[in-house]
Amino acid sequence: MLDHRGFSAWITVDEQPLPEYLVAVDAETHRVSCWIPGEEGQTFKVWWHDHGGKVDTCSFVVLDGLVVPGRFLFGEGVASRSGIRASHMTEKPFIFTKVPQKSEPGEETNKDAGSIVLKIKRIKRTEGRPSNPVQQVTSVAASGKKPVGDLCIGFGQEMSTALQYHATWSVAPYDNDKSGATKPSTYVSFVFRYRSSEFLESQGIASNIKRTIAPKVGDKRRISSVPQLQSLANTLATPSPSPPKRPRLTEPTLLTDQGALATRRTPSYNEGRRTASWKAQHPDNATYQGVFIIPKPQSYDGATILNTLLPSCNSSDTSADDDLT
Repeated sequence: MLDHRGFSAWITVDEQPLPEYLVAVDAETHRVSCWIPGEEGQTFKVWWHDHGGKVDTCSFVVLDGLVVPGRFLFGEGVASRSGIRASHMTEKPFIFTKVPQKSEPGEETNKDAGSIVLKIKRIKRTEGRPSNPVQQVTSVAASGKKPVGDLCIGFGQEMSTALQYHATWSVAPYDNDKSGATKPSTYVSFVFRYRSSEFLESQGIASNIKRTIAPKVGDKRRISSVPQLQSLANTLATPSPSPPKRPRLTEPTLLTDQGALATRRTPSYNEGRRTASWKAQHPDNATYQGVFIIPKPQSYDGATILNTLLPSCNSSDTSADDDLT
């Protein structure tokens, strides 16, 4: 887990945080970097934690140079991002994959290739605006000159997710930021440089990395029966002998003797009375009898209606247009 300026960030695969190697902190630019292992086919999630700065923040995730909207946090809490929206109700998960083909002639080298960057900006929420349009993306995050077969970031199969809010917030720089800025500046950034486990070990960056093989789509695991469970199933399947029948009485027992009759009791007159409820009376001088009060309809403008659609939690997407620094 990387920590700096009251924030933490980490990346998980299968709900487990990835190990981080050669962590470096640039105090001047407030930038923390490290190396992490990645394997083809693994899906991953980017996490970050505001430890109580009490200032609203917006964040952005940069995958191989492609900016993906992050989340808002309202001065504290934890947020995450695991995919890019494909529609208002679906998303494509982040996934480690291989470069599918050679770069096109004339393509420039991508200086951000091989990195996952989380940028956090301190902001002021100003007013509501319509939610972000859905980004159109290819199978990989960004293009550029990169050897075929190298590890890169792509997007998995489309899957259902939480419904996108109809509105989000416009933002302005936080009051304590440098004056004159029209866009929020980056308060802290976390850089995760990903490579294969073989590369990290060959370069001496890491050693004895625990490898996990991502399951391929369509693979099914066959589970054999456990001997103990199988014997238990056989035992339960064996029919048990029927319980013995109860002996029938030779003759019915009649309550004809005086002792039995003496145990019977007839309820008294008072016990048999039925309690009646009092009838409610309305005062004759009540002013509200027969009067229906209809509330006056309220008029709303477009801004008011938009603000009512804003999410009440820290799950609204940020806008990539605000990520300029």
